[in-house]
This record gives sequence, C-alpha cells and structure tokens, in this order.
Amino acid sequence: MRKRPTPSPTELPLPFAYDEQAEEENITALGGMPLLVQAFRSLGAGQSVAKHVHIKQRQRGLDEATYVESFVVLNAAGGDCLDDFEHLRVDTGLTKLIGHEVPSPEAARKFLYQFHDESKVVAAQQQQLALGRASYIPEENAALAGLGMVNREVVQEFGEAHARQDRHHRHGRNDHRELEAGGTAHLSRRHWLPAHVGVVGRTERDRGG
Repeated sequence: MRKRPTPSPTELPLPFAYDEQAEEENITALGGMPLLVQAFRSLGAGQSVAKHVHIKQRQRGLDEATYVESFVVLNAAGGDCLDDFEHLRVDTGLTKLIGHEVPSPEAARKFLYQFHDESKVVAAQQQQLALGRASYIPEENAALAGLGMVNREVVQEFGEAHARQDRHHRHGRNDHRELEAGGTAHLSRRHWLPAHVGVVGRTERDRGG
C-alpha cells in the first residue's frame, strides 16, 4: 500500500490564530535606556539634585531630580529640542521601564527658565561695556550653581567608583597569589584564575617535575 506523502507546508493552515481580544501592550524602541538611568541613579545623581537644586515651590508634579533625569534620557534618545519630549511621553514602554513620565515640552521649558536670571545677564553686560568689552559671562544664579555642584559630585563619585572597582580587582589578584604561595595553587587555577592561566601553570609545573 502506497504511503501518503507528507503534505507540503503550502497545503497547511498558518500555524497561528488571531486573537480578537485587544490587549494593552507596552513596547518601546528604547529598551537600552534603563541601563543609562540605572547608572544615573547608581552615581547618586538624584540625591545630589535633591540636595543642591531647589526650584519647585509646590509638591505636585515632577521633582527636580526627575526633570534632570528626563533631560538625560532625552539627550540619550537623540532629542535635540524640547518638543521631542512629546515623542517620549507617548512611549508607554519607556515610562514603564524608567518608572516615571517625562515632562511635557512646556513644563521642561519652564524648568530650564529657572536656571536663567536676566538681571544677572544685564549686570554682566553693563559691567563689561563700561570697560569697553563686548563679551561677558553672567554670574550663576542659585539653581545653576546647584546644578554645577551636582555635576562635580557625580564626576567625583564616578572616579571613586572606578577606584573602588580597581582596588577590588587588584585585591582579587593578590588573593590568587596568596593561594598559590600557600600550596593551594590547584584551587587558584581551577576556581579563580582564567582557564588559560591554569593551563600555563600546569605546564610550568610539569616542566619542573
């Protein structure tokens, strides 16, 4: 009896079914953004902003640290103007990942205005004009000076974190050397050192034996 041939895939129904029930999904093209946000938070940037930058008079709405973090996100996402915040605001997946909404373009604009003091600009301009100079640098207001402190603290914390990591790495290497000196080199090679180091160690031992 002749066997029935296996049907061609073109003869079979498609291997999925349509789900007619609509489900809300959160999808984003900025899936890597949480890594940047985690770095921002791990360096204590949010705490530093809360300590040095005091702009908001009311408790409602986003706090200063969330505004600053939102600007970091905007820059990393390729935004080049405040209106680009609108694109991030409709990205519900991004909102879920970072744990907060980003400000509207108008709210972000008002936030930035707090770092500008027109009276200081005019004072610096008049002072330099009196000296026959066209260029001038206005004095920072309290908000801008506070943001400068945030920048210094974050850079300092980054340097200290790198130093801690480097010390930890060196300490690990010293532990490996101590294990070898104590007659437990086989443990060091097997459990601590990279595979190629263990192979070199065994080769040198074999040559000496």
